[in-house]
Amino acid sequence: MPEVSVLIPAYNVEPYIRECLDSVLGQTMGDLEVICIDDASTDRTAEILREYERKDPRIRVYSQEKNKGQSCGRNLALSHASGRYIYMLDSDDMIRREALEELLEICKSQDLDAAGFETRLFTNDDELRKEASAKTIVYEERPVMNGRDGLIYCMEQDVFSLSVPTFIMKREYLEKIGIKFVEGILHEDVGYIFELISRADRIQFLHRELFLRRLRPHSTMTGGFSDKNIEGYLKSFVRSFELESMLKEKYRQDMVFQKAVQKWRRDIFGRIRQLYLQSEETIYFQEGGHVDEEIRRLFQIVKLTSSGKARARDILGEDLHVLVSSLSEGSGSEATQIYLCGTGQYAERMMDLAGAVDLVIRGVLVTEKDRNAFRGFPVIGIDREAALSDKEKEIPVILSVSRYKREEYEEKLEQAGYRYIIHVRF
Repeated sequence: MPEVSVLIPAYNVEPYIRECLDSVLGQTMGDLEVICIDDASTDRTAEILREYERKDPRIRVYSQEKNKGQSCGRNLALSHASGRYIYMLDSDDMIRREALEELLEICKSQDLDAAGFETRLFTNDDELRKEASAKTIVYEERPVMNGRDGLIYCMEQDVFSLSVPTFIMKREYLEKIGIKFVEGILHEDVGYIFELISRADRIQFLHRELFLRRLRPHSTMTGGFSDKNIEGYLKSFVRSFELESMLKEKYRQDMVFQKAVQKWRRDIFGRIRQLYLQSEETIYFQEGGHVDEEIRRLFQIVKLTSSGKARARDILGEDLHVLVSSLSEGSGSEATQIYLCGTGQYAERMMDLAGAVDLVIRGVLVTEKDRNAFRGFPVIGIDREAALSDKEKEIPVILSVSRYKREEYEEKLEQAGYRYIIHVRF
């Protein structure tokens, strides 16, 4: 059994694949296997891979008849891996000569499930040089931690733009949690890394620059907007709710962990909104497109929150947590907090729904204050200028009144400076 399996999916990387393979085969530790997946390349990539396979017995090459994407290639390569540790490298990138030896020594001595390390970006393209100098992540090295603390660490360091080639992973750990890449999407690293970190028992982030990432035009990292970019991020966004539900029993009362999850989720949603704002209206997400209904609904939320305000009408109750989680980036508060507006039967129903989808009610807004509390929540007058700060007014408000009063209440909330107003359909 080799110590490390290096997995390299490759598609049309003829100009770069030799440098990639040479950086792996030239490692200071030699007990490794290299599993390459040719993803139906149309250039000389497959020919070069076979050439290296003939020269070095540590390389095994598998070919796919149809192009299936990087996620499929990584999953296939992992199914053939036998190493104690797994390292996944993109076929246009490289690693430093001493990287695997250093990482293996740390992982074995600390019995790590996974270790993250730093990246050096490089490019031969003059237009991308400024971008290369601005994107490098630097870790503040800490002792070994568990998944909870690992995710909180990422929040504290503000490092959520992580990719799989910046981690080495124990194969036994990957098999234990059954982690796989979602196939057929871009940005597949996003959901994978969240799960990799959050479910670990022992993980460490290293202040060592061992991965060399190439910035080049038209790659996933630097290419222009595509509907597929938004779809990939949205599917990772959905996956974050599934993972949060899986971890809920363990961290139900852990508000610091919940805050880290929310910040990670807002980071994803921020990227989606940025992509949307850079694009024209996309046909891909229109009726009749080949996107599942859940993604189509989430895309409507992207559109709602991509302006300075959100006027969300007839949001389904099941989507409410998603919408609220994507808002209030500037509020400085927990992303799952809301205000209710109204004190009648609709407000009572909304309180029950809020509890069911884990939303925290800050208070109840009314036009005329005739009491101090409603079902235990403080009552706040909409028209009182000093009642709430500008930051507090960025927390979403759920309109909990009959449809006959919605327009009146919405106008008053808007005049008072509330930014996000949501109508819920039960």
